[in-house]
Amino acid sequence: MIDTVSSVKPINKIGLFGGSFDPPHLGHVALVHAGLAMGLDEVWVIPAFPVHRVLSGKADAGTRLLWLQQLFESEPRVRVLDWEVSQSKPTPAVHTLRKFKATYPGIVPWLMLGQDAWQGLESWFEYPSHQKLCNVAVFARQSDEFDETSNRSTSHTGWQTVAMDRWTECVTPGHYCDVAVLLPDVSATLIRKNAAMGLSLTELVPKVLQSDIARQYRKK
Repeated sequence: MIDTVSSVKPINKIGLFGGSFDPPHLGHVALVHAGLAMGLDEVWVIPAFPVHRVLSGKADAGTRLLWLQQLFESEPRVRVLDWEVSQSKPTPAVHTLRKFKATYPGIVPWLMLGQDAWQGLESWFEYPSHQKLCNVAVFARQSDEFDETSNRSTSHTGWQTVAMDRWTECVTPGHYCDVAVLLPDVSATLIRKNAAMGLSLTELVPKVLQSDIARQYRKK
């Protein structure tokens, strides 16, 4: 579903999934679906001008936004928002969380992060302000053998862990939950490399975007 700030209606359990999406890939799709499967009412996908990484320069903000809109246009529980790319400058996650709180003061969102992002959370701009603005759902990447104990997320001071079967009871911010799901081990770096070399992107990016992404990232 394509949406803008003015038409988004508040609901109870909202997941916020931000990222550079440079380009979008099957790992992103799997994470969105995992969020819905865990019980989120909706997932809001927010392409970013990231603060902590440098974009490839191959796909501008408008292109990445359009790709995501095309990718999720038939999914009514997924919204693609232009909150960050419309600002045309790096936007820290904490600013987006404050915008959410100001717009929907009665809802505590669930920030959807991979394990790598969660482990590096303390390096984020204005950390630990995030603790008062959201809860966090931490998703694991696929490994040869997934063990729930060994893949348990790093803890951060001040955050309270909550069991998977209790996350819906959280009505205040500052909690995190490990989501026991296997995500495809796909990286945007590999996709850009394959595209630059003219290699196949099958099983890496959604079919609907394969030709566009291959063309956009092809070495010139």
